[in-house]
Amino acid sequence: MTDAKGIPLAVVLSGANRHDSKMLMDVLDAVVIAVPPPEEEEQRHLLLDRGYDTRACRALAEMEGLVAHIPKRATKQEPLPPPSDPDRHPPRRWVVEVGHSWFNRFRRILTRWDKRQELYLGFVELASCLIIWRKLAPVAPIRTLSG
Repeated sequence: MTDAKGIPLAVVLSGANRHDSKMLMDVLDAVVIAVPPPEEEEQRHLLLDRGYDTRACRALAEMEGLVAHIPKRATKQEPLPPPSDPDRHPPRRWVVEVGHSWFNRFRRILTRWDKRQELYLGFVELASCLIIWRKLAPVAPIRTLSG
């Protein structure tokens, strides 16, 4: 899970054969920063891809007080509109893909060599901390000593 700039907010590991929609509750619970309650008219939004287009995911988002933005899956009766059609759901997946590319810069995470999940999760969390620090830390000017 990332924020609007791609900065990681939560990380959950699962097997490659487990569908992402089954892990939605775990991801929402994994956010470690206390989210302040929304203002009266403020709404919290959750942007998901077509893989999360299930009643369970929509109900879970509503239960958490989030406005879910999930594009509909294509069916034979209702195919996807063309990309230029105004009824087509706007693409927003690139935000998460930016976060994934930041994780891919860490060689130990790009190819998983660790057999134990705890070790791999530790390195993923360390990489998350480094990514957050790099994106949020102010750039301090470098001072030289004149002697």
